[in-house]
Amino acid sequence: RKEKKQNEAKEKIEIKRVSEREYCMGENRWYLGEDNIIYITLVGEMDEKMAIIIKEVNIKFLNMVKEKVNVLIDLNRTGKASPEVRKVYNELNDHEKAGKIALFGLHPVARVLASFVTGLSKNKNQRFFKTKDDALAWLKE
Repeated sequence: RKEKKQNEAKEKIEIKRVSEREYCMGENRWYLGEDNIIYITLVGEMDEKMAIIIKEVNIKFLNMVKEKVNVLIDLNRTGKASPEVRKVYNELNDHEKAGKIALFGLHPVARVLASFVTGLSKNKNQRFFKTKDDALAWLKE
């Protein structure tokens, strides 16, 4: 049943594979950098269907790297996220290969989303930053 739900979600949302290390869905973008950091830019409101796709893409990236993978998430242009979306993000954050997770953005919704994500996850190696530079510096420590 869960698989059927995921397949229905994929049919309605177009995801574009730019390369083995980059995917786009509308203005949303995921990229596995040469530094083995997953760079994520989220734009607009998220629904559960989009979150499931985001999770699948990120798991592909996590499986491409032997060690734990750090994640940088740009929340500057994100919108509201439903409880279902936050649940999917927490599942991803709790993945055994997820390393540090740095979220950044100045938008007020970004701070609310970040507080939900970091507060509910078992992965306590997450922080929220105002700027990308600060977030990257922490990931590379």
